[in-house]
Amino acid sequence: MKLTQSLAVIAALSTLSFAGGDINPVTVFEQEPVYVPVEPIPEPEPVYVAPAPEPEPVYVAPAPVVEAPVVKAPVVTPPVAVVPPKVEKPSGPLGLYLAGGLTGLAASKAHSDMSNVFATENNQDRQLGFTGRLGYDFMNYLGAELRGTYGFAKVDNGYTKYKQVGAYLKPNYDITDALNLYGLLGASYSNHAGIAAKETGLSYGLGLDYSLSDSFSIFTDYLNLMDKKNIPESSALTIGAAYKF
Repeated sequence: MKLTQSLAVIAALSTLSFAGGDINPVTVFEQEPVYVPVEPIPEPEPVYVAPAPEPEPVYVAPAPVVEAPVVKAPVVTPPVAVVPPKVEKPSGPLGLYLAGGLTGLAASKAHSDMSNVFATENNQDRQLGFTGRLGYDFMNYLGAELRGTYGFAKVDNGYTKYKQVGAYLKPNYDITDALNLYGLLGASYSNHAGIAAKETGLSYGLGLDYSLSDSFSIFTDYLNLMDKKNIPESSALTIGAAYKF
C-alpha cells in the first residue's frame, strides 16, 4: 500500500515539472523492483450436487364404491286354501257296512189313516224299537241294504210288538265331503200291528248319513214300512250309527 502511494506522488511531481513550474529537480533514486507475489485464486472445485431423489409413489387406495341399497319388495305369499281330504266311497269289499239305531214306530189301525211317529193319534199304535242294517256300496252312487226292525216297547195301547224285515236298493249322493243323502226303495215283510196277518208290500224312505271318519258315521232316516192297498200304513223314524269295514 505504501509503495502504491509513493508511485502516485512521483507521478504527480513529474507532471508539474513538465508544466513549467519552479520546482527543484527531483532526485531519482534507484529502487529495486518489488515483486508482489500474486497467488492465483484457485478455481473452485466442482461440487457434485446429487439430484434430489424422486419422491416415492404414494399408493392411494381407491375410494370404496358404495352401492345404493336395493330395496326389495316384500314377498307376499298368497294364503293357501286348506282343502279337507274328501272322504271317498270305498269300493269292493270295503263297501260293506253295519249299522243300527233306535226306531220310533207307528202303525195305523184304519186303512185310510196315515201313521204318525211324532204324535199320538186315535187310530194308530206307536212303539219303540231297534233297527239293524247290513249294506254294501257296490258303486259310487248305488248300494243295497237289508234291514230289520223289532218293536220292544209299546208307547200306545195296541196290538203285538212290531216285527219287520226289508230289502232295498240304496241310491245316494254326496251333498258335501261328509254329508250323504240316500234313498231306500224295496219290499217289506211285517206283522202289521194294526192287523193280525203278516203282509208284504212296497217300502221306501229317505235318509242322511254324516261321516265322522273313514269308518264311522251317524245317520237318520224315515221309512214308509208298508204301502199296500187295503193294508193300514206303518212308518219308522230311526237314528243310529254305522261302521264301514
